[in-house]
Amino acid sequence: MKMLSPMKLSVALFALSLTASAASAAEITIKLPDDTAVTTNSVLYKCGEKDVSVTYYNAGDISLAELELDDETIIASNVISGSGAKYAGGVYVWWTKGQEASLYNLMDDPEQEKPTSCAEQ
Repeated sequence: MKMLSPMKLSVALFALSLTASAASAAEITIKLPDDTAVTTNSVLYKCGEKDVSVTYYNAGDISLAELELDDETIIASNVISGSGAKYAGGVYVWWTKGQEASLYNLMDDPEQEKPTSCAEQ
């Protein structure tokens, strides 16, 4: 886990593109109190035949996950879950527990009954 110095994040917390390539990525800035520590953790998952790279950003009450899925970047925010950590962004839900995760595409599976199972590499 990488610890960043506490800052207001006048520089972007991270570059994001909702479905754009890295060449046309936009930036977002989230201002935090001076004493808020920001941590990042990057994890590679195997989801069926695909690799999914996820970077987790945690800063106080803010928890985000940046998923690299195929040619898409998905930014998901932490939401309430019964157990584990659950993130929602766009049409996707990313739910982790331990070293396993489930990826849901709500357009293909609105009832969240058929997730793609993933395992940390």
